[in-house]
Amino acid sequence: MLQIPITKWEDLTDDEEVIKTLDEVYGDDVEQLDLLVGMSAEKKIKGFAISETAFFIFLLMASRYICNWYLDL
Repeated sequence: MLQIPITKWEDLTDDEEVIKTLDEVYGDDVEQLDLLVGMSAEKKIKGFAISETAFFIFLLMASRYICNWYLDL
């Protein structure tokens, strides 16, 4: 499943204070959002302590580690 790109801050989070802060810092340009800030503001996956973006990054890095480990055998 691929992530759906955000077009407004409300796509990223439901927290009104976070939305206000993001708007003050970045204006309406969601393309300028920093990765680390975005992952911190993003809604968490139900039942997980991390966001969807963090989960995808984890999967990517884990698969690279396993692949490299397997090739070194």
